[in-house]
Amino acid sequence: MYQHTAHNNLTLLARLDAPPVDDPVRLAVVADPHVTDRETGTAKLYHCTGDRLRAAFDDIADRDVDYTISVGDLTKDGAPWEYELFDELLENCPTPFLAVPGNHDVPKASPDVYRHGDAHDTPPVSRFVDRYTPGSIPFSMSVGGLDVIGINTASMPDGSLETTHDGEVSAEEVAQLDQLLETADTPVVVMHHNTPKMSAQFDQYRDAVHPGVGIPPTLRNPEPLIEKLRAHDVRLVMTGHLHMPGVATTGALREVTAPATCSYPQGYLLFDFDHTGVAVRYVPVTDIEGMTEAHAARRTAGETSAGLTAFSAIRLASAPLVDDHAGP
Repeated sequence: MYQHTAHNNLTLLARLDAPPVDDPVRLAVVADPHVTDRETGTAKLYHCTGDRLRAAFDDIADRDVDYTISVGDLTKDGAPWEYELFDELLENCPTPFLAVPGNHDVPKASPDVYRHGDAHDTPPVSRFVDRYTPGSIPFSMSVGGLDVIGINTASMPDGSLETTHDGEVSAEEVAQLDQLLETADTPVVVMHHNTPKMSAQFDQYRDAVHPGVGIPPTLRNPEPLIEKLRAHDVRLVMTGHLHMPGVATTGALREVTAPATCSYPQGYLLFDFDHTGVAVRYVPVTDIEGMTEAHAARRTAGETSAGLTAFSAIRLASAPLVDDHAGP
């Protein structure tokens, strides 16, 4: 059984001056568990996915967390039995739980869209909404002094994302987001796919160091969404998708990307909000042997995985990636 380290020994990933809250709130953000019990191996270590998510929930239980949030890809490929496994694991979550769907959680036109997929009927997005949201998406949930707003970047009403893992936000959802932000005092937006600034960091790294690395699926037509977030002075967006930690800045907007629990560097993020802003810490969910296995599996799974592994290691070694409280 993995034993967590003390709070003050955790890696400080970022310290941001916004958004501040009057009363302290602690959130755990879990990304990309990709749980399955019918596959093994690959860079995602499918045979460990259940154990790693269980370790995250066990660790969260000891850290006085107010709410647990997932930024998507709960399942390997959205198979009914994978959702059943996730729901069994979720019984161990010690806090209230919210999630937004990832590209692996929603129906696709063909199992061929998934490189390692099985033929199955993925439950409709409505099933995801019923089980892991307050009952709708986009949604707004009050958590302490925060307004946690979740949006769906993984599927479109017209089915246009069923043949791709790219993301997009429909014009209708952008309009609904606008209404939710109108009444939000301290908004924190949660979504699966990344903002253009985060994707650009990866592109710059790839061009300089690993030109053969493939481009991860990106957010299509992001401008209306980003413009709406900036118009309402949203200061923080939480994402996943890339399986690595990161911080990106678009004006006053900060995106914090959580690492996956399934693949290197297996972990989740703690967000501590108070009157000074928010401190973000990386929490591993396995010991050195498990991390070594995850590093080796991801590093040797092809050039793209190798590049992502190296970039993850560089980011962790460079932490904190942003510290608004540091001196000049």
